[in-house]
Amino acid sequence: MARTSAIERRGQLIEAGLRVIAREGMHGATVRAIVAEADVPLATFHYVFASREEMIGEAYAYIAVQPDDSLAGLVPDGAAPEDAVRALLMHWLERFLQHPEYELAIMEIMAFCTRTPALAHLPAQVQEGYLELVVAAIELLRERFEVSAAPGARDVATLLIHVTDGITYSWLRTRDSDASRRMIDAAVPALTAAVMGRG
Repeated sequence: MARTSAIERRGQLIEAGLRVIAREGMHGATVRAIVAEADVPLATFHYVFASREEMIGEAYAYIAVQPDDSLAGLVPDGAAPEDAVRALLMHWLERFLQHPEYELAIMEIMAFCTRTPALAHLPAQVQEGYLELVVAAIELLRERFEVSAAPGARDVATLLIHVTDGITYSWLRTRDSDASRRMIDAAVPALTAAVMGRG
């Protein structure tokens, strides 16, 4: 039987921690609860992480900032700009809908970080990483459609993040996935104009 690597154990414990945090809040996310959720020995946690706080910090970055190498393949050849923007936003939404509990965990972790001096820097750091991923997606679209001399990609990325945050929080209140898809459809023309430098 193949041994599980430390990197795989790290991911396993982080995902278990996120599930526990989403279900029980930060107060319930003890080390013992996390290893029970992951079904690993307590010693495994201490081998992989120096502390619970280290795991929490890594969990925040793990779910909030995940590179996606498949972005280019999401836009069909010959797609119009609006179709391309819609495809990327729908991809984001469907990924979110697969694990909405992770967003609840992120909210819990963010609040915990702001009250924990050693982790207070993490929300801004994670936001910057997320912003860089969105900027990369915008630049990919601009290259695809040969857009030049457009407004700063960071400003457009900030706008897109505000839109996706609004859709996320709305869904968490209503659990209405169809409404979230309609919100994306309604926002696509304006967002496409911003991405393509037309607005």
